[in-house]
Amino acid sequence: MRLLVTGAAGFLGSHTVDRLLAEGHEVIGIDNFITGKREFLADATAAPRFQLILGDLFDFTTVSEACQGVDAVFHLAAHSNLHDSAEFPRRDLDQNVIVTWNVLEAMRRHGVATLVYASTASLYGSNTQAPTPETAGLPIQTTLLGASKLAAEAFITAYAHTYGLRALLFRLATVVGERQSHGQLFQFCRQLRHHPGHLDVPGDPALRHCYLDVADCVDAMLLALGHATAPVELYNVGAPQFCTLADAIAWTISELQLQPAVRYHSSSASLPISPTHQLDCSKLNNLGWRPQTGPEAAVRRTVRYLAAHPSLLAAGC
Repeated sequence: MRLLVTGAAGFLGSHTVDRLLAEGHEVIGIDNFITGKREFLADATAAPRFQLILGDLFDFTTVSEACQGVDAVFHLAAHSNLHDSAEFPRRDLDQNVIVTWNVLEAMRRHGVATLVYASTASLYGSNTQAPTPETAGLPIQTTLLGASKLAAEAFITAYAHTYGLRALLFRLATVVGERQSHGQLFQFCRQLRHHPGHLDVPGDPALRHCYLDVADCVDAMLLALGHATAPVELYNVGAPQFCTLADAIAWTISELQLQPAVRYHSSSASLPISPTHQLDCSKLNNLGWRPQTGPEAAVRRTVRYLAAHPSLLAAGC
């Protein structure tokens, strides 16, 4: 197949590109390299079946040209930083809603049949149903990021039913692994690189977290792509095991061989913490999907990678 991956130089995007190439597909990657990293595509750019487009998805002409002649789009580009949403309220609208509409409209005009979309399990918000199935009702969204992801899902489902597209929506737990350039573990490692003697942690040490290794995430998307039949399919993607925030901190400092003074504190309004859900992944499990990496191994792998690539921590994202 000839496949387009948006956000190709990002964390999830670059892993997806590598996997699609390994499976023999022709891949077009598009990225503006504002947060994506060229080094993440080092292996891909050496492959003859890979084409890289330097462009911004906010420009419809660029998106339309990229969609010509492709069989499916993996729309993985997004603004996913919850912490700066309140400071830059337009960013979620532009990068998660407008950009998604651009992709959908370009697909419609060029007859692209299938969309794979990376959404988020944080849409479940304060839902207390455990484990949380895909059919669970969604509460009122209290963050701009959550609102933008929900709006993007709504546009995708509307386009699927109106124009005959096939859409696969994946509500992801916290995905971690090599090439991570944002998120909670990234921030912990960044803090410890700049001041290894102490670590400030927003949140309760007993707070539960669900860390999913990026390879398991890509496995889930590709497996579902081969089985989905309905116009719109929604899948939860999460690890069955939880760990506490204290566990994640312990594994992080152990991997870095540090002994910092750790201070836990309440998160301020400007630093919200997304609730962690025990996701019901039986829909994927019934297709044969099982995560291969547990939370400790996933956290340690992420920390090892960041320690070996200090330039990521120095720059931030």
